[in-house]
Amino acid sequence: MSSQSVKMLLVGAGLMGKTHLEAAKCLDSVEYVGVVDINAEAGNGLATEFDLKTFVDLAAAIAELKPDAADICTPTPHHLPLTRICASAGVHVLCEKPIALTLEDAAEMKGLEADGIRIMVAQVIRFWGEYRLAREIVREKRYGEIQAVDCRRLSPPPDWNTWMLKREFSGGAVLDMQIHDMDFVLQMLGKPQAVQAWGAERDGAFNSVHSRLIYPSGIPVRIEASMIMPPSYPFRMYFNIELDGAVLEMDFWRPKGRRLMIYPQDGEAFSPEPEERDAYADEIDYFAVQVKAGKPFDMVALDESILALEICLASEQSFLTGKPVKL
Repeated sequence: MSSQSVKMLLVGAGLMGKTHLEAAKCLDSVEYVGVVDINAEAGNGLATEFDLKTFVDLAAAIAELKPDAADICTPTPHHLPLTRICASAGVHVLCEKPIALTLEDAAEMKGLEADGIRIMVAQVIRFWGEYRLAREIVREKRYGEIQAVDCRRLSPPPDWNTWMLKREFSGGAVLDMQIHDMDFVLQMLGKPQAVQAWGAERDGAFNSVHSRLIYPSGIPVRIEASMIMPPSYPFRMYFNIELDGAVLEMDFWRPKGRRLMIYPQDGEAFSPEPEERDAYADEIDYFAVQVKAGKPFDMVALDESILALEICLASEQSFLTGKPVKL
């Protein structure tokens, strides 16, 4: 292990935990030293695959391995109690999104930074090539101002776990999926005045949702998220951003190298191929580098992750009341 590496403990041996371990194999900035999961069988299986120690108790793992940081990849209700344990031991936290299911829990998590740790929420879309490039084009006003935004994130029910459709574990699509695109829009347009939402309920959660973000400018902004598409429907990420001088469109269904297209008012359509990188690796590397340098997570500010949650919760409230909800 390099002296510049951050010692990281993985907490949660599910699909996302494995995704993070796979992504980090190419990194010099971080070394995972153990896996924690209350399901001993799952933890042992993943730890064996990556030649790591395994634990069923986070406090015991911290005491033995003395990590610099923990990568929390558990169902959302566990984020706060696990972060409390990390804070009491001075261990920094990379936490999967959403940060929490309530603003109260999110505020308490932020308050734990007063104990000397730092927390970054794993909003991986901030590191995703097509989204990063589109955000840069918009911010630099290369084609003028935004006129309209349409984002979609669509999936059949997850077949790798049984909890993601349930409100008490993930928040359902209205929180767990929609938060990616809420966060993306926030980076381009800031906080909306209000949210209005419609959709369908399944398994006690709003797992298909259409949200309209209301801005003073009147720019139409639509976000669709669903986890109840037919099993035959492949996962899709999509956005369409209308600008004064062009339309930016990203469709995950298109082949790599053509996913992001620019349709200018003048000239031919083209694809500005972003550098091909692993967004999860970039996310983990950024976290580790900032931890080692003692620098803030400016690229994924904690307040912005909490604001994205606030907008999703307003969307859920609009769903319940049938009325727009002010922020």
